[in-house]
Amino acid sequence: MSLQASRSSEVRRTAAAAARRRGRGRPRVGDALPVLAGAAWAVLLLGALPIQGSFGPGIGLHGGGAHGTGDPLGSTVGAVTDVAASVVVTPTWIAGWLLMVVAMMWPLLVPLANRIASGSYPRWRIGLPIVAVAVATLLWLAFGLVAGVFAQLASIPAGSLWWQLAALAVAGLARWSARRARLLTRCAVTPPIAPGGRRGIRTAARAGAVEWRRCAILCGPLMLAMVPGHSIVVLAAASLSVWWEARHPRAWRDPVPLALIVVAGIGAVGSALLGG
Repeated sequence: MSLQASRSSEVRRTAAAAARRRGRGRPRVGDALPVLAGAAWAVLLLGALPIQGSFGPGIGLHGGGAHGTGDPLGSTVGAVTDVAASVVVTPTWIAGWLLMVVAMMWPLLVPLANRIASGSYPRWRIGLPIVAVAVATLLWLAFGLVAGVFAQLASIPAGSLWWQLAALAVAGLARWSARRARLLTRCAVTPPIAPGGRRGIRTAARAGAVEWRRCAILCGPLMLAMVPGHSIVVLAAASLSVWWEARHPRAWRDPVPLALIVVAGIGAVGSALLGG
């Protein structure tokens, strides 16, 4: 009996090793996400160059100056002038927000995509991770639309310095939340996901929603800072803050994310003083 059990165990180990070898050469969604995020960063950096002008109304990559106002500093700090443009949610703004989500948030989804792929049937190893990433991206789009519409209805100036500093202050203060510390320890836990079929699609979608909810609690204030417009320094510092914390989930014991939030605040002020 023990000999038969030993042979069965050996067969299972051999089959598992063969499956791992077959899967090594196959493309994974988790490998593509950093590449696509890098491409998004390239577009954002090109858009930040003075020779490129701006993407159009609503994206606000250059602070107030990116919206074509005559007084960049005045619109950035929210001065009441005739030329101060308010946030306007347009198709261009939506495209810019999605580009920012890809650049900032897709690298955080790489572990989730890899965990889903490793537990899926071979023909579902691409489809199920894509479902999870798509759901998380759509939820971030909805998050941005709600915040953008609120900013538009409230007539928040494009590139508002006060909005950015308020959101960054909330992000800094939230680092001492006990609930946030507990949530950080659960970021590596993925809900059970079926290996394929309709149930696999449903559970992958649920995993993407759960991952988004965790990120929205942890990174939501930093994302809110981007809604009316921001400099590339603010986006880079905020991105480094969330990426560092994802790799080193030590909550308030880690000073690096807080220092990067401070850098983002300095970048927002500097962008205002320099006129974008």
